[in-house]
Amino acid sequence: MATYSTGISATWGSVTFTEVTGLSWTYGGENVGRSANFNPNPGSVSVTALGTVPSIGVVGNRGTITITGGGMNLTQTAVLDSVSAAAEVNGVTLYTVEFTLLDN
Repeated sequence: MATYSTGISATWGSVTFTEVTGLSWTYGGENVGRSANFNPNPGSVSVTALGTVPSIGVVGNRGTITITGGGMNLTQTAVLDSVSAAAEVNGVTLYTVEFTLLDN
């Protein structure tokens, strides 16, 4: 049975995303290393929101991203890669935030 993507909430550090309109994440990749597994690129997260998002002043910082609801549950350390904004004339502004997940 399908999982409805309702009730999704996302936070990164102390920032709670508001009015989330889209969210996707990938996790996986190749483990490397001789004596211990290490994944140099475990995945990424993309959040699109109409409201509160992290400021561009914290790009490059790391924090814990927590996503709950809608079958999208994920808690992982992540680096904030970018914050972008796209506006429609006489419409709304969409903010898209991209993260790179870190291997814990």
